[in-house]
Amino acid sequence: MRFHFPNLTRPKKAAKHLSAVFPDTPLSSSQQAVAVACGYRDWHELEVSHGATEQTILDEHLAEDAFRERAIAMSRSLAVSLNAHDGDVQAALPEMRLTGNRTFTRDDHEAIRTACWRAGPIPWKVGRHPGVIFRIKSAGFSKTEPHWWRKSSGGVRYLDHSTDNSLVATFEAVVPRTRIADFVPRRLWLPYGWMDMEDGSRVLFSRDYLPLWRIAYGKVERVKPTTKVYSYRERHWFREGDGPWSYGPAREAAERMLADYGIAAFPRLADVLPILAQDEHTDVKGAANILDGMRKLV
Repeated sequence: MRFHFPNLTRPKKAAKHLSAVFPDTPLSSSQQAVAVACGYRDWHELEVSHGATEQTILDEHLAEDAFRERAIAMSRSLAVSLNAHDGDVQAALPEMRLTGNRTFTRDDHEAIRTACWRAGPIPWKVGRHPGVIFRIKSAGFSKTEPHWWRKSSGGVRYLDHSTDNSLVATFEAVVPRTRIADFVPRRLWLPYGWMDMEDGSRVLFSRDYLPLWRIAYGKVERVKPTTKVYSYRERHWFREGDGPWSYGPAREAAERMLADYGIAAFPRLADVLPILAQDEHTDVKGAANILDGMRKLV
């Protein structure tokens, strides 16, 4: 699909934003990536043909599914052109405002992120296998709680909102005929607590004590989960109730903090999920190291 604009204001600003997010990328490369994502051969063709017909409908006027499909395609195209991780590109999309000013909700980000996984490292397949979403039928487990099936040499290892490598017998795993919606486990994005740093910044960290976000001078930064964080003045945790940390009062307080900072996107840590689904021998911290190596290669 080719996007048509009344002028070059949006494409130019989007390209400049990409170059700021990916500082090793020259502006000319960002412009080329934007042009290709918009359906043009190169930036020159975009310059001369962008207004050839009626302007493309902006994001804010699209139905939810159409908006998300557009964002998925945009994320994947830009990632290929920039040789970048599509998770990093997706996080940059809302501020690019290339195809509209629509606000991305967390549900939007979740649908886009999981769709990118399904189009890439963990494609959807029918049946019982790693990467499928399933439920556990045994006593003591919720009948509605979804779990990601992890690769395993025995039994079924799984990842859900609270745990990263638990195990049940194969006969306990039920994959319903009606496909369960994909999800991003809260263990990979919901803050477990925060650190107030000596320099006045604040770092939100995960259940595995990996950094998610840094807030400094009113700006929010996605932090590499392998970043070593030192020199904190105080460390705090969200108060838990009777259930797991990812439910109840702790979850509500963590989500309020994210909302207060205007954070709807997922942190870099979320993209360890495809690694965990395919490697039974690594934990979240190990997967974060693998992810960091992959990002350096793209």
